[in-house]
This record gives sequence, C-alpha cells and structure tokens, in this order.
Amino acid sequence: MMPKPFRLIVDGNYDGYYNMAVDEAIFRNYSVLNRPTLRIYGWDKPFVTIGYNQDKSQVLKPESIIPFVRRITGGSAILHYKEITYSLTCSDKDLNFPKSVKESYRYLCSFLKLFYERLGLKTEFAKDYFPFSCSDYQALCFSSCLDYDIVHRGRKIGGNAQRRSRNLIFQQGSIPWVIDYSSLSENFTDLVKFNNKVVSLSDLLPEEKDIFKLQALLAQSFRENFSVNMVSEVLDRLEVQKRDLLIKEKYSCDRWNNSLKMLSFS
Repeated sequence: MMPKPFRLIVDGNYDGYYNMAVDEAIFRNYSVLNRPTLRIYGWDKPFVTIGYNQDKSQVLKPESIIPFVRRITGGSAILHYKEITYSLTCSDKDLNFPKSVKESYRYLCSFLKLFYERLGLKTEFAKDYFPFSCSDYQALCFSSCLDYDIVHRGRKIGGNAQRRSRNLIFQQGSIPWVIDYSSLSENFTDLVKFNNKVVSLSDLLPEEKDIFKLQALLAQSFRENFSVNMVSEVLDRLEVQKRDLLIKEKYSCDRWNNSLKMLSFS
C-alpha cells in the first residue's frame, strides 16, 4: 500500500498567537481530516515561545516587553524572528516510526540533517558528537544541549520540541538565520555560556540565501528523506474555525500564557 501523501503548507509571516493557533488547529483536526502535514512558516516581528511546562517568570526578565506565547510542545524558550520555522503533524504509521521514543526522535529529525547537508553543512546529533550523554537543560532552548539536538562542530544549530497524543506526533522546530544576541541579553534570564553553544545559518553560509528557497529546500529534504509525496494545500475550513477560536480563547489570553496552575491542553 502506498503511503498517504503529506500536505505541505508554506505559510506567511505572522505573530506568535496566530502561529501557535494554526499549529494546534492542524494537530487537533488530524483525527477528523486524516492529513499528515508539514507546515513551514515565519514571524512578522520578534516573538518568544515558551515551553508547555515553563514558568515565564523563570525565563523572561521582569522588565521584558517582548511578546510571548506558550506552546503546546515541551522544551525551552525560543526567541523567534529571522528564521525558518516548521511544524509536523502525523501518526506513527504515516512515517513508520521506530517504537522507541528516543529513536523516533532521531528518525524524525533526520530530514533536518539532510537539509543542512544540502547547504554544504556537516551536522551530527549531539549524542554522536560528544563523548558523553547530553542532558544540559536550560530555560533557553539554544543554551540547552540534549542527546538528539543537531550540532555543527559542537554548536547547536536549531531547536525542536514534541508533543504526543496516543499515536499522533506533533513536532515544532526553529532554524535561525540570524540570532539577535542583544535582544536575548535584554529579555532573557538564562544565557549560560550561550555564545559558545549556538550557531545560525548566517554564521555558516558564505552569502545570504533567499528565504523562500530555504523553505523550498526544507520541504524537498523532507520529501526525499522520507520518500513521501507532498501536495501543496491550505488550511481546511475546520482548521480555520479552530484556529480563530484558539487565538481568541487561548493563545491571546493571560490565563494560558502566564499561569502554570491553569494549564490545560483540552
């Protein structure tokens, strides 16, 4: 049996409330629409996403004025802006995942390694690069280094976070083109050895790349790596309705973004 085609949504640049609402709307409607989806998108201004279980007061300085939103995925906080961002929604059967959660993470992130390879960059999983297990969790994503983070010469290049629900896998990822160190310093509390741990595409590539070509290359790398067909589409009506509801009743609300006590995925 041929695997079902993946839907490819190449989206525009939006704020954090919109982007998180779209991602969750796709994830929530998988059981109805049965459409594995790779969404690639951007940001219309600097925006912070914090992990599902993070306390924003432990991440952002009290004087920070940068907007932030809580994700449904775990992991640490990220300052988004000049980057390529993706989300992936699929079942464990859509890509024939390994049974082990850790091995499935390696398997899923393999398309990112192919993307970097197509750009002429040699990358490895941190687990394969360092002679010890990586468990250096920090409140800021690019200050952390875990076993299946992708590194270039020992420096983290991009970040990924997951959420699972029964047989569904949802993953979000950030591939920075430029890292704004001054903004990070002004807004974040956790910058432990940050400069020595992270690298961006602009640090490594000899010349600036067209963002649309990079987005296309990411989609191509996914298609080739997993040997799947991809069909360019837009959101379904049900997803649009769910997106709008989530923006209004969840992602733009303080009770979701600020309070750990009131967290609910439902």
